[in-house]
Amino acid sequence: QERLAAMGEMVAGLAHQLRTPLSAALLYTATLVQQEMGPADRERIGNRAIERLRHLEKLIRDMLLFARGETLGREPFAICDLVAELAQTLEPVARAKGLAFEPDCHCGVSQVVGERKAIVGALTNLLENAVQATEAGGSIRFDAALGAGLVRFSVTDTGKGIDPALQSRLFEPFFTTRPDGTGLGLAIARGVARAHGGDIGIQSEPGRGTTFTLTLATGG
Repeated sequence: QERLAAMGEMVAGLAHQLRTPLSAALLYTATLVQQEMGPADRERIGNRAIERLRHLEKLIRDMLLFARGETLGREPFAICDLVAELAQTLEPVARAKGLAFEPDCHCGVSQVVGERKAIVGALTNLLENAVQATEAGGSIRFDAALGAGLVRFSVTDTGKGIDPALQSRLFEPFFTTRPDGTGLGLAIARGVARAHGGDIGIQSEPGRGTTFTLTLATGG
């Protein structure tokens, strides 16, 4: 029932979300046929068109992931191996921005049963959001721990925090505070968590950073 309601919201906002990047791409490509345009300007406009089309592609991909809901192909995998894999991917990105990246796993050799690719995608979204929200000189902490039949992944940043008035809307499809965001990343991440018997929570205070906690049932 909840997914049907969310799908209704998604369809209602679909035309507007697709129209903006598509209109921009059409405008840029129409400009390319102007004969008086020099090579440098043509390359610049072409790159802008490609950028808008890639944004459109990401939007469609995210919508398909959200619409697909719970996925198949579940398998057991080591929690700490997953943390290490994500750290290897995100740490260079964080350090390139001047951020300290601190991964930590307290799960030993414990495993979780789930759709690994979907879980990686959900956690990557949380980590990328943390990188984008944190200024140079800040830090990001990525922890995993077990408790009460759940594995808890926590992503904590030292960014500017999130306005309490916005926190309740963060998981709404298409709601975003970033001009280049699709507004589906957190909705997809919550769907993945709930499909695995868990959920996502947020603790944030303006000026003091944010912590997102994603939980999964260890048995899937």
